[in-house]
Amino acid sequence: SKDQYGIAGELDPHDPTPFFYDAILEQSINRPVEALHDMQKAIDLNDNRAVYRSKLLLDDDLAARSASIARIYSDLGFQRLALVEGWKSVNTDPMNYSAHRLLADTYASQPRHEIARVSELLQSQLLQPLNITPVQPRLAESNLFIFNGAGPGDLSFNEFNPLFNRNRLALQSSGVYGGNATVGDEIVASGVYDRFSLSTGQFHYETDGFRKNNDLREDIYNIFTQYNISHKTSIQAEYRYKDKINGDLSLNFDPDAFFPTRREKDRSQSIRLGFRHNITPNSEIIASAIHQSIKYDFFVSTSEPVSGVPSTTEVEFNAKESGYLWEIQHLYNAERLHIISGFGHFSSDVEDETAITIIKPHLPAISSPPILGETDVSHTNLYVYSHINYPDPVMWTIGGSADFLDNGTVDKDQFNPKLGLTWTLPTNTTLRGAVFRTLKRQLISNQTIEPTQVAGFNQFFDDANGTDAWRYGIAIDQKFTSNFFSGAEFSRREMNLPFTSVMLTSSTPSSESVERNWEEDIFRVYLYLTPAYWLAIRGEYHYEDFNRDAEYFDPEDIEHLETQRLPVSLSFFGPKGLTTVITTTYVAQKGKFVNPVSLAIFEDSDRFWVVDVSIKYRLPKRYGIVSIEARNLFNEKFKFQDTDSTNPSIYPERLILAKVTLAF
Repeated sequence: SKDQYGIAGELDPHDPTPFFYDAILEQSINRPVEALHDMQKAIDLNDNRAVYRSKLLLDDDLAARSASIARIYSDLGFQRLALVEGWKSVNTDPMNYSAHRLLADTYASQPRHEIARVSELLQSQLLQPLNITPVQPRLAESNLFIFNGAGPGDLSFNEFNPLFNRNRLALQSSGVYGGNATVGDEIVASGVYDRFSLSTGQFHYETDGFRKNNDLREDIYNIFTQYNISHKTSIQAEYRYKDKINGDLSLNFDPDAFFPTRREKDRSQSIRLGFRHNITPNSEIIASAIHQSIKYDFFVSTSEPVSGVPSTTEVEFNAKESGYLWEIQHLYNAERLHIISGFGHFSSDVEDETAITIIKPHLPAISSPPILGETDVSHTNLYVYSHINYPDPVMWTIGGSADFLDNGTVDKDQFNPKLGLTWTLPTNTTLRGAVFRTLKRQLISNQTIEPTQVAGFNQFFDDANGTDAWRYGIAIDQKFTSNFFSGAEFSRREMNLPFTSVMLTSSTPSSESVERNWEEDIFRVYLYLTPAYWLAIRGEYHYEDFNRDAEYFDPEDIEHLETQRLPVSLSFFGPKGLTTVITTTYVAQKGKFVNPVSLAIFEDSDRFWVVDVSIKYRLPKRYGIVSIEARNLFNEKFKFQDTDSTNPSIYPERLILAKVTLAF
């Protein structure tokens, strides 16, 4: 109980453990501000390192360490603060699965971090000891095309996990019902018995969308099992199946720029095997092998006059891919040195067929011969990352990776240097800086066990395969008091992007391989306050400036885009488990776009406010949460181009949702 934690703190005021457990308790009874203060105290008592470091005496209750500290930050809306602690945790102890899980949870709220999110999840799973933690079916799936927060439950580690490990069964279920015929559910059953654990679940989501042909239906199933061969060695296996059918899900700046006939079907299944072995207390090996098969079908038709005669062009594309990815990694920890080294290999066979049919009134349909394609993709990567803690407040990240890629469009061997710096000052100031190079490679389920960040700067974005990118970044994070936090970050990405340009005409289509240069500048500022135990205030400013070479556009169809966002939220925490969150976001955007239907290029801009409101009730005894949420409460109409096309964040009309999560 809370009294017992207080007694433990008095008996040993230098032990961070009671503050850690007290934070979990405070969060579970709807006191996240007090939970944050306890967590900060635990971090301070642990030599200013994140509480997940093995130095912290948490005894051997694995489930307690599994408790999602990210949920504390999420309830407060302080995601940037969670990221800072997560990066410190991973760099201080790369073997600690809880630190990787903290990052995976927090990345769920960050745009364009899907590869990092599912990769950190994979690393956490490979490193984790046996536990009853349920595996949500959609956790390892990227690019769900579900608006942020519109699915059943949260895309993160569930806070209702038991705090103590024992042989038992558990059941967790979540559901959502709302406007536009939105319905979803997720049910997960898990159990642990001695050296064996099992988790099986299903996820379903469907919606008619906010316009014609914006419907989505998605089903995901998974089975995950883990077995401890000994206290040093464990193995695991996971099976996943996904079936998705949708129309045109794009959210373009021009609201009328969509294809009313576009249809897509995507089915995939994968089998993953995992292995972990502790060679010594400071030396460990993890390995992952994944096989996946994918079937993708696409259809679209467009109508426009040709020489004054109405004409309809139908394009049908079908593809099958079968591939595997295996990786192995060695982790070594010493007092001031941590080394992560590994290599992997990806191979896949892709077969595709494109059929084009032209239909004119009173004339037979003209179909060109099917275009058949077959591509063998091969990629091998090697890497070494070292985290050097010298002098004591400074953590250096020095390393490099090598990529050997051949995917039909790109045949490239590339070396990628990595350099990062994290400097924690006595003034509770954290300075970060990094410069590194990456080569975007193909992945299965977007997952890899290679480190995803350098000094807190994300390495992997969902760029076109074969993209050569440099990223430069600098940041400062400041803790002024236990109630006041602030920080800023700036980064630039310079990319060389290869692609194949296909010309679809009535004659035989042609293609050519070209390269284009892209640039991205991103600037963020945040300000977090907890002026009272019942109130949390979040203010952020996001600035993005994207520039694309003409003649080729990314999935968002932009040539230039400048976006400013200013979200401000107030969170009120009631003593009886009731929480109210009000968020207002100002958006100003201007750019140069291409209409994906007409291919016309135009310039435009818009400014608007969006208000989101949610009311949540936390059920007693950690049985779950019930909530009513309103997105775009005042039904604001606007023009907006989301830079994360696969996980949009701003709903273009009012959407009311009722959600429930129950745990047994």
